[in-house]
Amino acid sequence: MAEAGTGFLEQLKSCIVWSWTYLWTVWFFIVLFLVYILRVPLKINDNLSTVIMAF
Repeated sequence: MAEAGTGFLEQLKSCIVWSWTYLWTVWFFIVLFLVYILRVPLKINDNLSTVIMAF
């Protein structure tokens, strides 16, 4: 009976670790998507051009 309990805990830990990995991945892609969508209002290309010309 104790082995079943420890197996469940290990499975639960594994599930939590994987869920955090997926959450970070989803968050990363959401940020990339927002930067892509907002690149025109934020004028990222103009800002990068200004920075490159400064150097």
